[in-house]
Amino acid sequence: MLLFSMVENEKDLSKFQRIYDQYKNMMYWVAYDITKNTHDVVQLSLIKLIDILYRIEEEEIGRSRCKNLLITITKNTAIDHLRKASHAPIPFETVEKPDTSRSAEDLYIETEDYKKLIQCIDKLDEKYTEVLRLRLLHHLSARETAKILNISEFNVNTRLLRAKRLLAELLREVLK
Repeated sequence: MLLFSMVENEKDLSKFQRIYDQYKNMMYWVAYDITKNTHDVVQLSLIKLIDILYRIEEEEIGRSRCKNLLITITKNTAIDHLRKASHAPIPFETVEKPDTSRSAEDLYIETEDYKKLIQCIDKLDEKYTEVLRLRLLHHLSARETAKILNISEFNVNTRLLRAKRLLAELLREVLK
């Protein structure tokens, strides 16, 4: 497979092979569910994975964190593929949320309840959930997140700011 030649070193090649073997069927399923065209979407998703492979540790490969990352990459690649195929304009949305004085991270540190945090993240709109997961849970940079989601870095940072504000509101409600 041509993708294997794109991986730079043996360690990353080993990780890529393990990830591919373990998650290829899931990636094809996600791509098919959205586009009914699996090959192009999965190939493009794997190329995006290669770009951030150095961030994935060997012991993370079998965990849900890695699986969630691959689902997010594949899903967003599939959606982008559909947009390009339909040449439909992407709607511009403005979402005004109330300003909060405390960040989501401060609230998380106070509560130390990871499960409640994840439940609150899951309640957010999908575009905010994806950015939060990639930036905060997977520790990807704004540039890496932008590449995966196929949006600008500015858009990533704007969504992250809005997501943190929304998350802080949800956490306040849960912790009352």
